Amino acid sequence: MLAQGAVIWLTGLAGSGKSYIAEALCKALRKHRQNVIYLDGDELRELLGHFGYDKQARIEVSLRRSAFADFLSKQGMIVVVSAISMWNEIYAYNRKNLQNYFEVYVKCDFEELKRRDKKALYSKALSGQIQNVVGVDIEFDEPKPHLVLDNTELNELEAKVQSIISSFNKTFHLL
Repeated sequence: MLAQGAVIWLTGLAGSGKSYIAEALCKALRKHRQNVIYLDGDELRELLGHFGYDKQARIEVSLRRSAFADFLSKQGMIVVVSAISMWNEIYAYNRKNLQNYFEVYVKCDFEELKRRDKKALYSKALSGQIQNVVGVDIEFDEPKPHLVLDNTELNELEAKVQSIISSFNKTFHLL
């Protein structure tokens, strides 16, 4: 069992496929490790309390998510997080405070995000029906991650998962 914990943080815009890849990553890691936990951004947001969706509120909930991931990783857990959290404040905080932190940017073409739009976030934001949608009326800071995955096409899931595991291993030699 891994004595040290780790945090693998998948970030990207809504609809980019962060959760889809994170779930598959957890499944792959659990074949070899029992100490894997998945923190989904939306689910964890509910557990941490209800926050607004403006940029500052999103940053606050992201910092709490980071603190929770840190708490778990210090207990030897491999924590996989999927969350929008696309601001320099979060990237800097995570790099400074999370042990064995590995950042993955799940990138997706905006036209494809609008096409996927399950929750109608983009269509409502673009038509002015709602506000505070990252990538529409809330700007984001594009990360400089350890790994960029282009998920414009929802294919080669296993290859994307293996790319994360391989890149993480090259960086930290823990898995």
